[in-house]
Amino acid sequence: MPMISKFGGITIHLYYNDHDPPHFHVIYAGFMTRIEIMTGEYVRGDDALPASKEKIVMKWLQLNKGDMMKAWNDCRRNEAPCRIPPLN
Repeated sequence: MPMISKFGGITIHLYYNDHDPPHFHVIYAGFMTRIEIMTGEYVRGDDALPASKEKIVMKWLQLNKGDMMKAWNDCRRNEAPCRIPPLN
């Protein structure tokens, strides 16, 4: 599971050859959830992050949506994705 980015105690991961819809995995202080790349919505059934961390992740996603889709497509082809800069 490649780590794509890390900031504010949050790590963003993708899995190789993962299922649709395109999404990423967020790990923060015992929380583990999945968020859809294109919509920013939680994958059905997943728990929400604390509101302050969710806001940070959503801002990061908006800035990096194109890079995340490229990383998703790389992982679907079993290729190593590039890291994406953290939110400053």
